[in-house]
Amino acid sequence: MRVLDLLAELEEVVEKGNTLPFSSKALVNPEEVIEIIDEIRDSLPEELAEAKKIVAERKKIIFAAQSEADHIKAEAEKRLRELIDTNEITKTATANANEIMRNANTSAKALKTGTQNYADKLLYSFQIQLKELNDQIEQNRRELKNMK
Repeated sequence: MRVLDLLAELEEVVEKGNTLPFSSKALVNPEEVIEIIDEIRDSLPEELAEAKKIVAERKKIIFAAQSEADHIKAEAEKRLRELIDTNEITKTATANANEIMRNANTSAKALKTGTQNYADKLLYSFQIQLKELNDQIEQNRRELKNMK
């Protein structure tokens, strides 16, 4: 920065100045000091404007970074809610599927038991009819033998 260089030069002028005897005061060339001060004055507005630009740019960058961070955070929260909702839907669907399977198994067992009972009754009925038919055949055979 030009101002810092000029201030260092001004400091050097003061340090090189002749000191007064029995005093800490120094004699310096006023023209030289005034010339350096004028250069500082000329340089300040330019460097202040540049510093203001840097500060404004810094603010823009910070604002953009904050906006991006807010956006990323919002997207992450949205995705988290979606995952939670999906997880809840999955849990509900799994619970429903398990209930349907239990009901289906219960119905299948009841149907199997009912079918077995029905088949057993039919077979028993056929057995009775066959026994009666067998008894009738036996009786007919006996009668047939007795007819001779």
